Amino acid sequence: MKQKCIKAVLAVFLCSCLLAGCSSQTHTEAEPTASPAAEAAVQSTAAPVPEVAPEELDLEDQIVLSPPMSQQDLEVPVPDFLPEELQQLYLRAYKMYWIRVGTYAIDSPDLFPTDTPDTTKTYQDEVEIEEEIYHPAVNYFQNWNLFYGTLQDIFTQELLENEYLTSNGMVYFRPVEGRLYYMATERGMDPLYNEDTTVMEFSLLSQTDTEIKVQVTARYAVDERASPAMQEAFAQGLVSDTRTYEIALEQGENGWRFSAFDVPF
Repeated sequence: MKQKCIKAVLAVFLCSCLLAGCSSQTHTEAEPTASPAAEAAVQSTAAPVPEVAPEELDLEDQIVLSPPMSQQDLEVPVPDFLPEELQQLYLRAYKMYWIRVGTYAIDSPDLFPTDTPDTTKTYQDEVEIEEEIYHPAVNYFQNWNLFYGTLQDIFTQELLENEYLTSNGMVYFRPVEGRLYYMATERGMDPLYNEDTTVMEFSLLSQTDTEIKVQVTARYAVDERASPAMQEAFAQGLVSDTRTYEIALEQGENGWRFSAFDVPF
């Protein structure tokens, strides 16, 4: 089951980070309020998927294909009333939000595999910037422009600067000599979320030529499929079996981008 596997992957990866000495540097996230300082960003353009081997792709084409998507990633429920290209954009956004569960997930070879990991650096090769510790990304997203360009190809700049990249004045991702460095943070997962039992429902709230708003409802299992602790918490009214939120898309000069996004986990 993918959800259990991903939880296990993140748990194992976090443990390895803790053993490497990151326990004192891991932050808990708060509401975003600040904008990140970034080097020159990659401006992506709508382009067909090239029929060449990945190692032959230039950066712009890599961005169009990023992040790497497994068959399980492609089976995530989507708003099926959206055009196919926007359904694919939703899947890419959903995958990139695993990094928001814990920034250390960016180096998970299971979530973001690569044939060319950087073996010259490790998590311990940290740098200090503005009194915060950052660690080098050594797997798929080693390159800052690939990471930032991928995000720009999926989300609006406002969402990136006010939600994804920063929180409460802390910048979670920084370019250092062209490389991606990240601050070790985690927000954790919704304890009721389970890919096999959580039901996703989508409804179209509004649609114009330049904006689409969608309501998402996640219904969590609180019967015998949930843990005894979660069943008890639900019975006592401590947790809800339903979560509703909105996602939104905006049409800009480079195409559609998500201006609001969230996930059920």
